[in-house]
Amino acid sequence: MRLFIKACCLVLISSLLSQCKTPDYFPHRVNAPMLNNQGDLNIEASVGSGGLDFQGAVSPVKNLGLVFNYSTINGSHSHSVFEGGIGYYRSIGTKGLFELYGGYGMGDVRSTSTDLQGNSSTIKMDFSRIFIQPAIGLLVTKETNPERKIRGNSYFATRLSYLDFGSDQQVLFIEPVIGARMGLKSIQFNTQFGVSLPTVSGKIDNFPILVSFGLTYSFRKSNKE
Repeated sequence: MRLFIKACCLVLISSLLSQCKTPDYFPHRVNAPMLNNQGDLNIEASVGSGGLDFQGAVSPVKNLGLVFNYSTINGSHSHSVFEGGIGYYRSIGTKGLFELYGGYGMGDVRSTSTDLQGNSSTIKMDFSRIFIQPAIGLLVTKETNPERKIRGNSYFATRLSYLDFGSDQQVLFIEPVIGARMGLKSIQFNTQFGVSLPTVSGKIDNFPILVSFGLTYSFRKSNKE
């Protein structure tokens, strides 16, 4: 994990040193819900490098999950994005979990940049995104006393995001992240850290780091126990 974090920091530093304009693409938080039973539900709000994220996930039937994402940010870069997806999950032993989600989303972005002479320009674009994201995780339940249990999960996910800004601006991004949720029963603190790497350079300017912190409402069948 330390090696992964160091690699992320190197990517960020090298990108900031070479950045000439406001990035067109700020990746939002990866929605890796770690559902493991029919009826499980997540509702999450977080803030980070990709702006303000609202995400949800629900399992209407066993081994099937639905995910929803909305992200927004305002500033020299502004965007709003809405996505929906569907996926499969399966337990690995008593504590492990594998999941695979895919989906589609649309959004718009507005970027303002300033040249060396101080002249600013604003570009507004619409875009779409197709994503596929496998993840593997570890479910955590620790009893601190007979009436209190610490619940949560940790996970590693890799989102493959195909962005289409129109014209000749289509790029596949590889976005590995590590994340965790931890708290008491239904309310948990969440955090996530990762990188966003384009497979082709020069077509879409992107911010290379994903960092977020927030809160999760998590309903699980085990919460009733």
